[in-house]
Amino acid sequence: MRILVTGAAGYIGSALVRALAPHEVVGTDQSAPASVLGNLAYPQFARSLITPEVDAVFHLASLVSGGAEQNFELGTKVNLDATRDLLEACRLAGRCPKFVFASSIAVYGGAAEVTDETPVAPRLSYGAQKLLCEILIDDYTRRGYIDGRALRLPTVMVRPGSANTAVSGWASAIIREPLAGRDYVCPVRPDTRMACISLRRVVEALVHASRIPDYGSKRTVLLTGIPVSAEQMWNAVKGRASGKVRFQPDPEIQAIMDGVPKATFSRRAQELGFRASANIEEIIREYEEASVAHHG
Repeated sequence: MRILVTGAAGYIGSALVRALAPHEVVGTDQSAPASVLGNLAYPQFARSLITPEVDAVFHLASLVSGGAEQNFELGTKVNLDATRDLLEACRLAGRCPKFVFASSIAVYGGAAEVTDETPVAPRLSYGAQKLLCEILIDDYTRRGYIDGRALRLPTVMVRPGSANTAVSGWASAIIREPLAGRDYVCPVRPDTRMACISLRRVVEALVHASRIPDYGSKRTVLLTGIPVSAEQMWNAVKGRASGKVRFQPDPEIQAIMDGVPKATFSRRAQELGFRASANIEEIIREYEEASVAHHG
């Protein structure tokens, strides 16, 4: 198989590329490591990535929540227009590749507990852009241009290195920084909860989504995200961390976090064989194992 991965140098993308290693993978991003360097905000570049030889597309590239909120024009170009350019390129190539799309639970807005029946109601431009992409994927699939498979991702953690522009970036930093011996000022209250899933489970889910023979009439699946509070995250590492955490809520970030889903549960995902993280301890253990393997 020849597989295209957008956002290949990113947190999820780089892990996915490693998981797809037996296949011929073309990874694209704005920075190395990537097979093809370029910016998806430029239509000509996005459309050039789809050739008749491409069997599957994993579209992960995006400008995440905080960035898309701060720069509406760029968020629209990267999150919506680039997705449509890729879909159009698939249509014009005359094939029907599998098109696996990383969507987000940001499509739900203010619902605290999300299930398969929860109506979508995005409150951020990022969530609105992801939802529009899901609708496009449904229609392109209906018309036989692609075989679309979208996953609504909870907060994926623990992100190594520096944070991106995601509003939920604190959820990784509150674990990563103390374990690395650095103090961290958490911008939300200790009782602030997030729907969480580990990087390992998300990569498994993306690969699994591409392999399911019958994805059903609904082309978007919600992944289950376990509810974890900032205090629980800190308590899970406190005993062995040399760095300290201090809670100092930022009103703007707190207001956004108060409106995001605190937990997600999908019976459909369960029936299709997608696995959730068991608890915060498992998520941290997987992060530490991956760190040792990466540096080893």
